[in-house]
Amino acid sequence: MASGNQLGSIKTEILVAWIFALVAVIGWIILWLVGIYYLVFLGILFFGITYITVILIAMILPILVMNRINRMRKAANEGDIDTLKELNSIGWAIAALIFSGIIPGVMLLIAHSPIEELSTEGET
Repeated sequence: MASGNQLGSIKTEILVAWIFALVAVIGWIILWLVGIYYLVFLGILFFGITYITVILIAMILPILVMNRINRMRKAANEGDIDTLKELNSIGWAIAALIFSGIIPGVMLLIAHSPIEELSTEGET
């Protein structure tokens, strides 16, 4: 039963990471809309086009991080330990830390070891 409690804790950590990653993506979208405002309403053509392009490129990694966390969340909710272990990665946690904010990255780093322990318990 300890693994059930541990899985519940992992689900919570991943859910918090996903929520804050979603907030980060929404923030990037707001920044993109600011660029549209500059382009359309203020008529600052060069700045607007450059800004929109840079923001769209910069949004790719936070969206990928959010997608990865969502896949982890689904695997944890379904109890699919093997998939959860495959998706568990320090590299993605660091990417989340850099591109999606401190909270998603820290939550994934906190969940990393319990996920490894949980999958080890399932194999024995």
